[in-house]
This record gives sequence, C-alpha cells and structure tokens, in this order.
Amino acid sequence: MSVIENVDRRWTPTVEQLCYTGIAILAIISRLWALGDRALHHDETLHAAYSWFLYSGRGYMHDPLLHGPLLYFLGALFFFLFGDNDTTARLSAALASIALTLSPILLRPVIGRRAALMASLYLLISPVALYVGRFFRHDIFSVVCEILVFVAIVRYAADPRPRWLYLGTTALALMLTNQETTYLYILIFAFPLAILFCWQVYRPGIAIIAGLGIGLALLIFVLPGTAVVDGAHHAKRDANGLIEVAQPGPIFGWPPLETEDNGYALLVRNRADTDGDRTVWENAVRYLADIGRFINHPAIISAILLVTIGLGMFIWLIWFRCDAAGITPWDYAIGRGEPAARLLLSLGTDRRWQGALIIFATIYTLFFTAMFTNVLGLISGVAGSLLYWLAQHNVQRGSQPAHYYAVILATYEPLLWLGMIIGLPLVIQAVRQRRPEAFAVGLIAWWAIASFAIYSWAGEKMPWLTIHMTLPFTLLLAWGVSRLLELAQQQVMYWQQLWAESAVPASAEDNAVTGHTAQSGAGDLPAQNTTNQRWLDDNQAGFLGLPRGSLVGFGLLFGLIICLGFLLLSITIAAGPTSPIQPWMAFLFTLTLLLLLVIGSWLRWGWIVTATLTTICLILAVGLYTVRGSIRLAYQTGDVAREMMVYTQTSPDVMRVVRRLEEAAMRRAGGTRLPLMYDNETVWLWYLRDWPGAIAVPGGRLNGPPPADVQAVLILQENLDRYPENRTYLQGFVLQRYPLRWWFPEDQVYRISGFTSGSLLERLFRNPFDYETTAQLWRYLMFRQPPAGLGSTDFVIAVRPELARQIGIGLGGTLHMDNSR
Repeated sequence: MSVIENVDRRWTPTVEQLCYTGIAILAIISRLWALGDRALHHDETLHAAYSWFLYSGRGYMHDPLLHGPLLYFLGALFFFLFGDNDTTARLSAALASIALTLSPILLRPVIGRRAALMASLYLLISPVALYVGRFFRHDIFSVVCEILVFVAIVRYAADPRPRWLYLGTTALALMLTNQETTYLYILIFAFPLAILFCWQVYRPGIAIIAGLGIGLALLIFVLPGTAVVDGAHHAKRDANGLIEVAQPGPIFGWPPLETEDNGYALLVRNRADTDGDRTVWENAVRYLADIGRFINHPAIISAILLVTIGLGMFIWLIWFRCDAAGITPWDYAIGRGEPAARLLLSLGTDRRWQGALIIFATIYTLFFTAMFTNVLGLISGVAGSLLYWLAQHNVQRGSQPAHYYAVILATYEPLLWLGMIIGLPLVIQAVRQRRPEAFAVGLIAWWAIASFAIYSWAGEKMPWLTIHMTLPFTLLLAWGVSRLLELAQQQVMYWQQLWAESAVPASAEDNAVTGHTAQSGAGDLPAQNTTNQRWLDDNQAGFLGLPRGSLVGFGLLFGLIICLGFLLLSITIAAGPTSPIQPWMAFLFTLTLLLLLVIGSWLRWGWIVTATLTTICLILAVGLYTVRGSIRLAYQTGDVAREMMVYTQTSPDVMRVVRRLEEAAMRRAGGTRLPLMYDNETVWLWYLRDWPGAIAVPGGRLNGPPPADVQAVLILQENLDRYPENRTYLQGFVLQRYPLRWWFPEDQVYRISGFTSGSLLERLFRNPFDYETTAQLWRYLMFRQPPAGLGSTDFVIAVRPELARQIGIGLGGTLHMDNSR
C-alpha cells in the first residue's frame, strides 16, 4: 500500500462526531465541577448514610420508603472505589447524568441524526437535567433506564435483534430495582403498545383493553370508601381492627382500602427475615397474611376477577376462536405480515423470551434480596412497594396542586413547552403520512403527554420528578425542530427548482418568495428578470437556501427587539409603580414588534420558513435564559431554597459547622475524636458517620448535663423548645442558632386557594397588569427573588466557651455565662 493510499484511508472525524465529542466534554465538566461544594440535601443525607452502612458492613434491607436498592449498591461501590465524602456520594449520579446526555445517540436511526444531536445538546444545558444529574437520588438512574427501554422498544420494532430485547429487559429490571416510578412508566407505554397490537391483529380487542383500564381505575380509586384519618393519615380503627369509615364507597357502599391507612402501608412496606426472632418462613407467612388484608377487599377481588376474565377472553378471541374457515385472528395477522404479530412471534425465536426472563429475574432477585441476605425482599420488591406508594397517593406529601409541574416547566424549561407546540402537529402529520419515524415519534409524543398527565395526577409530587417529563419533552422538541428545518429546506428547494426551470429569470430584490407550497406550479411565480441565477447562487450559500443577508437581517432584528424588550422591562420595573410606562406596556410593545417582524417574514418567505426562523430565534433567545438558569441552579443557589427545584434543602451552615468542628478536633486531638452529642435529626447520620466520639441522644431529650469531656452538642431548636430541661442541662455552654433545613415559600408563589390567599400566581391570574405582581414575577424569573422569606427548621450548636473561641463560627448567644470566666 502506498503512502498516499494510507493517508487517504486514515479516519477523519465527521462534524457530527466532533459535536458529540464536544457535548461529552462539556457534560463531564458540567456534571463533575464543584460536585461536593453544596451541602447534601435532606434526602441525599439518608441515601448517602444508608449507602455508607452497606459499604461499612451493616447490611441493607429493601425499604420502599427510601425507594429501591440499586442506588445504595451504587453508592457503596463508589465509596469502596473512591472513599466516602460528599463528592463521591454524588459521583454515580453525575456519571449517570453524563450517560443520559449522550444517550440520544442510540436514537439516531429512528428520529434522525439532527434530532438526536439536538436532544443531546438540550440535555446538556437543561436546568432540570443538570440539577437532578448532580443529585444523589434515584431519579437520574431511573431516567437513564427509561430512555434505554425506549431505545430497545423502537430499535427492536425496526430490527428485531436479540440485543435490543436484552437491553430493554436489563434496563427495565434495573429501573424496577431502583424506583417505584417504574410502574407509572410501564403503564404509560403498555397502553399505546397494547392498542397498536390490537389495531393490527384484532381491533375489537381495543374495547377489551379500554374496558380493563377503566374498570381497574374505578375499582381502585373510585368505588372504595374513605377512612377517618388523623394528621399523619393514620386511619382510626374499631375494637375489631377494622378501619372506621368516613364515607362508604359509591354504588356498593364498600369500605376503604387498607392503603387508606398510612400505618398499614408502613407495616407492609418490608419485613426482615429475622423479624421478632422468627424464622424466615414464619415471617413470610405473616407478611403474606398482612398483604392479604389488602387483597381481601371486595374491590381488589373484583379487580383480580376482571383482569383474569378480561385477559382470558382477549387470549381466546385472538388465538383460539376460529371463523368458519377454521382460521384465528392471529393466523390472519401472520398471513398479512402485520409488524406487531411478527415482533411477538420473534420472541420465541431462539428462546429469546426465556433469556430475557432469566435476565430480569436474576437482577430482581439479587438486588431486592440484597444479595440473598434478606429473602423477604422478593415479596417487598413488588407487593411492599406497590402498597406503600399506593398509600402515599392518598397521603399527598407536600400537597402540591395539579398545576405544579406546569409551573416548574414554565419556570425552568420554557423551551419544552415550545417543543410541545411545534412537535405535536408535526407528529400528527408524520403519523398520517406514515413516515418511517412515525412509530417512534408518535410514542415520544404519547410519552410526553401521558407522563405530564399522570405525574400531575399522582398524589406524590416533588420537583426532582420533573426529570421524568423533561426527557420525553426534550426528544419531542428536538425532533420537532429537526422536522421543521427539513420542511423549510424542502420548501426552498422546491422554489429553487421552479425558478431554475422557469423560462423567465427572477430578481431577489423585486420578486420575493411568496410562500407557495409544494402544490404550486411554475405559473404561480411572480414576474422574473435576468438576475435569477445570482439569486440562486446566493440562496445555495445561505442557511436553508435563503440569502445570507436576509437571514442575518431577520436574526439581528429579532435579537434587537428581544434586547429592547428586556431593557424596557428592566427600566419600567426599576422605575416603580409611578412610571408612565408600565411593565405590561413594555411587554405588549415588544410582542407587537415581534409580530410585525413575523408577518413581514411570512409575506416574503411563506409560513414554513418563517415558522422555522422564528423557532430558531426563540430557541437562541430562550436558550440563554435556560443556560443562565442551569448555572444558577447547579452552582450558585443549589443549596439555597430560593429555587423551586430545590424545594427543601440542608443549609450550608450545617456543613460549615461540621467542618469547623473537624478542624478543632484535628488541632486538639489529631483526629475526629472530639467528644460531642447529637439528637435524632437524620442529617447527622451522614455528617457524623466518622465521628467515634459522637454520642446519640435518642428522641432529642437530654437525660442530664453532658459529660465533662463533651465539647459540643448539636440539637434541633424544636427539641430545645419541646423539652425545657434541655436548656437547663446546657447551662454554661455557648449557643448559636442556625438554619438546618430551609424550604421554598410555595404558598406565596404558586398555590391557588380560591383566589383568596394572594399567592403570586393567583394575583397574576386576577390582575396581570398590576405593577407589584409583574415586578415580583420578573424578579423571581430573572433573579430568583421569591416574594416571601424562606421557611426553616433550625438547629443549635452548643459548645464549651473555650471551644467557641477556637472555632470562631460566630457564636454569640449564651444561655448562661459564669462571670468568673
């Protein structure tokens, strides 16, 4: 081989590969930068502590209250590899976030190269994806599994190779061992896939599937009664142990389900093999008996019968009922070559379904039994998880309203709403035209809509769950923009072809494009002149085939209008309510200018090109807001509850206090052996894990003055208030109060209570032209200044006076100070 041939054969990276490389580098930097700088969130401290317990040999037992075991085994693994600290606690989540950012690569064959690249780029800058991706919670691992299962579905549908089946099975099993949102995910995808199967194989089966779904929903959520419960949602029971009925169920007068009682949910959520010093078999029988109390309810018995009869009828009608010719609907579907029948049939090839079942069962068993150390995890993995979280739907921790996720997405991810507006009509068009990607994008659109609907309906709403909606919304946005670009390019190419074939040339200056569609003929073109060829040359050199000068002009005008609007809003809000120009006037003026620009573009280039250019400009403008929000949320205010996404957060003071105590211990004793006491606050499980001199105070109630060698006491303010003797026992100590955990002022921002409580959102609906309301909205969106102060749960550090002078953490308040000192 010659040198020239060898040079020619050398690999040269494509632009796409360079883009993905850049995204990967930025994802690594953005996910790992300053990963341990902010205090661990309340939930993170629990997750990190239980991972550390597993790592240090204390074992693990599945508990649905803290979700599935996958996260804890990953945490323990990373502690084993890299040591235990705040950074390594979050490291596995950060790596999963990097994988999520690059995962759309696997969708290139089904949604297109451009759409996949756009999806990766947006996941890189998404505030929700970045924040949750640097957060040691289960959600980031679940979402990675979600996209892998989706990839497996659409890739297996296009090319039924075993690799996609096994990938999907593995991802689904890991998702189930990680978080109970798996059941919602299965529900979201099972419905459209079942409908599509029936449509291709046996269309009357759609009625059976719909009937099963409606029937189960009625039996579980409507027909049972409601219970008399206390503030903790524990049901009151009579002398026989039966739940007291607040209101019998409609129609049949059924009593409440056992899951109306949160106490029952806590009872059946898990069970130790050695509970009560009994054998594992005795505990298994007792555990199943407790679960049986839920199953014995008439609504659940009816649901089991409904599913059994419905599925039995479904199977008989498709596979066993023959027509006059002795042929079943399944045989007809096979004969027609229906894709759904072909794919289902492929599961039996080479016993694929058996391999998939073995993979799923192995992962489920290993994780839920904690590597066979808690056999009853086989039961709690499904039954305990379902019953506990079914009860939490009624408990509704946080009590967030149905519009909660709409507000969060509008605040942090406004581009995703733009993607919904653009993407849905294009998805409908793709399905109607039976385009090759119709199945994949139709499933994405359904995923986006259904996830938003089902999470908004579910009783448990938390900000980190937003990422389960962010992912499908991102895919829809990316494909929608890509498809819009494709349509615009096709439109311009059609114009170019018409002008090239026209006998009379056209002028770019005198004869602008008028927006003729692909159905227009050459006779629809305006009068033309001899400069047509120069116009075509300029067209081919510009983006979308349009002249560069026109594109630059549109972009500059759009940008100038946005900047002018931003400036006007800033000035009018800063000027105060007495300003002659109110904020709504500045907003309306900006909107009018943008509308005039869009109308002018539409008259010149047509609606497809105008929609494309406007979308691109909006993405660039709003993208700046998105990037700014990501940086602020992830690196600046990630441990300050001014962010809705933060919700409730351990304050930075906790980490500062612990670090100062560590420094004092190093100076005084050469290690973390400074004797101290701490109360029942769970955050100390993590931050004092390596503190041999730490003494726990059960219940937060001191039994007497701290021993003479104890130099510091960490105690909740509420424990000082609840037990007055604690103050007496701490006389002689120097005290300082700090926020332990603070939370976002939700009531004053977005909750709606009959338009009477005066939240920012209520006032915005009631009077959108009010200056103070507009100003508060602007300050929050731009600067994260909420209209009310943060709430907090506080803690007190009590130290010996000599230690207070050494650690210098601003200790000022004293309960008692001896004058002789």
